[in-house]
Amino acid sequence: MNDTGASESNARKYIKHLIDETWKKINKIEVENSIIPQVFVDRAKNLARMAQCMYQYGDGHGTAHEETKDRVMSLLIQPISVL
Repeated sequence: MNDTGASESNARKYIKHLIDETWKKINKIEVENSIIPQVFVDRAKNLARMAQCMYQYGDGHGTAHEETKDRVMSLLIQPISVL
């Protein structure tokens, strides 16, 4: 953003576009007969999910706050109730 002089709004739109395109690629690899092992695809998807969860509403790492902590806890630590 600072290097190109782009506005914050345009930078956010561009990053959202990159995220959307990357999800499409990940999903395509999952449904194709790929030489990439499924366990690797699963790990990549989980990493992408975690990154999106952390940064979807701002900088979830550099300026961590209670909301980010709660999201991470619910995603990784707290069990899911099936009843």
